[in-house]
Amino acid sequence: MKTAFVLGNGESRRGLKITELKERGTVFACNGVYRTDTPDYLIAVDPKMIFEICETGYQERNQVWSNYNAQYEKKANIRDFVRWFQPSLGWSSGPTALRMAAEKGFDEIYILGFDYQGHSVNERHKQYKFNNIFKDTRNYKKSQDEATFYGNWMNQTKRVFSDFPKPKFFRVIPKGWFKPHDLEFSENFKHIDYEEFCKIHSITKENTKK
Repeated sequence: MKTAFVLGNGESRRGLKITELKERGTVFACNGVYRTDTPDYLIAVDPKMIFEICETGYQERNQVWSNYNAQYEKKANIRDFVRWFQPSLGWSSGPTALRMAAEKGFDEIYILGFDYQGHSVNERHKQYKFNNIFKDTRNYKKSQDEATFYGNWMNQTKRVFSDFPKPKFFRVIPKGWFKPHDLEFSENFKHIDYEEFCKIHSITKENTKK
């Protein structure tokens, strides 16, 4: 059974150790995660993030994947080391990472930190604040910024489920966490909570605050 873990940077995944996940499968992760961990594949499609990553030399030692952009031609440390998606989907980093895992033929794909919805400020008026492990840091929004609507992200996720019916996809969330209704119609997908996930893979998740 080939297992992949695809990590967004939503705060629900706080406390997970990527090193533990790598012992149990292949890890695909996005953007600022390179600051704290080394996944098997790092996916970043925002040029600002690619410039940041490549300032550090991370791409010379590890796999970094992105969409080609002509502005990278002047930077040899980007042009010669970053690997390009063929073709470029024009998707967000998280769903792009998810599709990459599906294309590689994994049997089970666990989706972590794909929180979609931000932190609720006013449920009635649908006001939500930015939800991301790396908020308040370079190239990320501030804690008090409004969360970006998740519609495109969700639709891209659904497209992966539709295009790749063979893998089993599991979105891992805390109990009671937000579940986009549209995802529930995919037959090869289900939600599980972190307690069940940790039991399946014999791993621990540290208790952390938002």
